[in-house]
Amino acid sequence: MKNYKLNFILCLIGIIIISLFMVYSTYAYFTIDVDGEGKEIELTTFDKNTTIIYNDTSNVSMVNAYTGDEIIKTFTVENTSELILYYDILFNNVVNNFENKEDLVYTLESNDAAKREVSILPSENEAIATDIIIYPHEKHEYTMTITFLKKKSDQSANMNKTFSSNIKVEGSKSINVGEIIYKSESLLKTIIKESEAEETNVYYTNNSINGKPIYYYKGNDINNNLVYNNMCFKIIRTDENYNIRAIYNGEYIDGVCSSENYIGKTKFNTKNNSNAYVGYMFGTSGSNSYNIEHNNINSSNIKIMIDEWYKEKFNNDQNIAKNSIYCNNRVTSSFSLKGVTYSKNGYGKSNTGYFNKENGIYSFDCKNTNDRFSLNNEESNKKLNYPVGLITADEILYSGENSYLLSGNYWTMTPAYYNGSYAYNYVVYNGSLLPAIVTGEAYVRPVISLDKDVTLINGSGTILEPYMISR
Repeated sequence: MKNYKLNFILCLIGIIIISLFMVYSTYAYFTIDVDGEGKEIELTTFDKNTTIIYNDTSNVSMVNAYTGDEIIKTFTVENTSELILYYDILFNNVVNNFENKEDLVYTLESNDAAKREVSILPSENEAIATDIIIYPHEKHEYTMTITFLKKKSDQSANMNKTFSSNIKVEGSKSINVGEIIYKSESLLKTIIKESEAEETNVYYTNNSINGKPIYYYKGNDINNNLVYNNMCFKIIRTDENYNIRAIYNGEYIDGVCSSENYIGKTKFNTKNNSNAYVGYMFGTSGSNSYNIEHNNINSSNIKIMIDEWYKEKFNNDQNIAKNSIYCNNRVTSSFSLKGVTYSKNGYGKSNTGYFNKENGIYSFDCKNTNDRFSLNNEESNKKLNYPVGLITADEILYSGENSYLLSGNYWTMTPAYYNGSYAYNYVVYNGSLLPAIVTGEAYVRPVISLDKDVTLINGSGTILEPYMISR
């Protein structure tokens, strides 16, 4: 028993001697201390639309740490609203008396948002990630790692030094739109910021598929000009996935958009004697069933033309959104127009009403899944060969009475009616939106949707300085 006690005392003395030696060695010897209990949840909100959850606490502190040691903090930012929001991540209440500031570095990684490589820890209230976009009901999960680097040089100057701070997430400050444009930001971000400014032509509505927010341009002579792939476009709106919808507006030649803002002239369909022919695609004409009549089996004449154009100009282009929906709204409605009564039958040679612009009701919603043309959207019919379509009557009406979309003579994708003899779809004709027989000829202006993350190189959206997109 005495030998056992003696051995224990000798071991304890040895441990104390080794510890004292390490304290006075030329390499710092510290331990990590992260404030807060592991199960503690700290909950804060900003703008009443976003929730930030720190998986332990927001506080980070390092006291008496070994070189090479690190702190790992995880936290989540969730947008609980129906709006697109922006936020910054920063350190505040910073205490950092390390002699060699470059010895203490951090990384910030996320599932699909900000990512920062190894950087020296910033000073008080210096943002480490700014203007991060977060979409409605989206969640960003972050891992922050703070490391005390292990170097071959003498690091004893950092003995007994301290770093502590709080991770802070807050809504982005107001940013000048002009500043955004020339910082290679996303085009979507510019559009959204414009919608928040005064005296703007960008408007917002959630009258859409599943009530998702849509930002759209309204008026005339507005700054919605875009150049991509040596072609000019007019931005119409965002879609339900925040992609950027734009209509063809001519070739871009020697820095100028061509006066011919169409790709050609054609019939919408080669036949007109049945309800089927109001369709961008159609089924069996002269049937006794709405579903058979409007089954998406056959491509319209105008779809074939647009597909060929897209294949030549954009095939496999990664900046074109593949999940965008183009609406061939074949919801039937009953109304009387010019002495003719239209039913809701929608098949064969039955008088049928489709979209009635006279009632002043229009929407970005596309009620029938069968009418939602897309390449791969899970809420669509998935009948497109290429992610391209036409403008709708609703989009034109949303753009206002004195609209940038009301010049020329071109087809929309929207059915008007079948009057027992002829199928009619809407066209833009010299400043008006009018029904036209589908076998008549009108110009064709394809509509594409650019992916929400496309990079804006420069431009202000004017006709002389259009938005230029990186390809």
